[in-house]
Amino acid sequence: MSAQAGGMGDAFVALADGPLGLYYNPAGMVYMKRQAVSLVYHSYLQDISGNSLAFVSPFKNWAVGLAPVFFSMKEEPVYDALGNDTGESFSYKRSIIPLAFAYRLNDWGLGLVFKSYNEEIAGQASGTTAFDAGVMRKLGPWSFGLAMQNYGGGQVYDYDLVKIQRLGAAYSGGKYLLAADIKKEGESGTMLSFGGAFSAAEAVKLRCGWRLKDEFGGPAFGLGLELGGVSFDYAFLGYGDFGSIHKAGLALAFGPKAGERVQLKTFWNRLGETAGITPEKTTRVKIAKAAAGTSAAVAEFAGKKLPKGSAAGVTEELRAALAGTGLFKLIDKSAMDTTLDEQKFESGGCAGGQCAVEMGRLLNVKLMFTGSLLKEAEGYIIKVDAVDTKTGKIAAFYEQEGLTNLELKDVCPKIVNKMFRLK
Repeated sequence: MSAQAGGMGDAFVALADGPLGLYYNPAGMVYMKRQAVSLVYHSYLQDISGNSLAFVSPFKNWAVGLAPVFFSMKEEPVYDALGNDTGESFSYKRSIIPLAFAYRLNDWGLGLVFKSYNEEIAGQASGTTAFDAGVMRKLGPWSFGLAMQNYGGGQVYDYDLVKIQRLGAAYSGGKYLLAADIKKEGESGTMLSFGGAFSAAEAVKLRCGWRLKDEFGGPAFGLGLELGGVSFDYAFLGYGDFGSIHKAGLALAFGPKAGERVQLKTFWNRLGETAGITPEKTTRVKIAKAAAGTSAAVAEFAGKKLPKGSAAGVTEELRAALAGTGLFKLIDKSAMDTTLDEQKFESGGCAGGQCAVEMGRLLNVKLMFTGSLLKEAEGYIIKVDAVDTKTGKIAAFYEQEGLTNLELKDVCPKIVNKMFRLK
């Protein structure tokens, strides 16, 4: 179904990325970072074509998706054995409408799909319902997937839906991605699929794959282009003497990232308390004005698995973004370092808690901003806390997962805007 998957020879059960990934493994939805909608055109064998419209909305630990797909073959006249037109016609239509749910349990992704399956041949319709289930596990750069499809359904016309089992693994090596699947489809045997993708540039992905299955096997090639939240994907799959399949899709990712959490109400309440104001008796605007000039400092970010200087660079960007709000009287970094050196306080790696309270009290500030930055296979994870040094409580926090290198460059102004609702 997916043009991304098609370009990799359909070796996709351990990835299941994108809205149409739920057709390969519904558990993959919980690893998506943002809401996404996609439209894909399919050109199949024997003059069959189709269109699919998919939408997935991921949340912190769960996700939901809907991805109806419709196939049809243009109406053809029916001829008798002598080649005479009988006056009758033949047509074929098929629709699949799946509703998918997924849940993330620790490092496991679990998914379930309820779907309706309908066919219409020469004006005669038949349909049934069935369900799919999938599991996915990610271990560093590795991911593993298992999916069981078309279970629990009845018959369409006089045949049962073909039950499908998929098992696969994938490895992400930064700019390149490798995947392999084994698929068993009813009594028609087993197919092995191998695929890979290479990020030729920030916005360009080249894909290829191979399917091993008797005369139905063959090569696959694909191209992906992404700009901001908009992506275009194309796939070609060869089927030997039977012809070829083409898929072209357009997708849009939008909204906040699923791993992004901002605590706004608590922030404004405690910010008002820090400034000596009761939030219940004033407006947010008054709180912001009263809080202007509140003393604050930014500790060096704690970093892990990062290129040299990355954590320090993000620290400076956050300091600059906070200073630009005019809400705080920030201590200069050199003055901060001098004070901490005089007190023989080791500030490196302070990511909140008692460390932030002690540092803030030594610097004589009311709010202490601390943060951490971690590099994982899926991208960067950034966390920022604003700690009230008087009470030791976290006045506000911000957390986001799956940041790309490009997004990391602009994340600090976004953090400040989100925390203070400046935009």
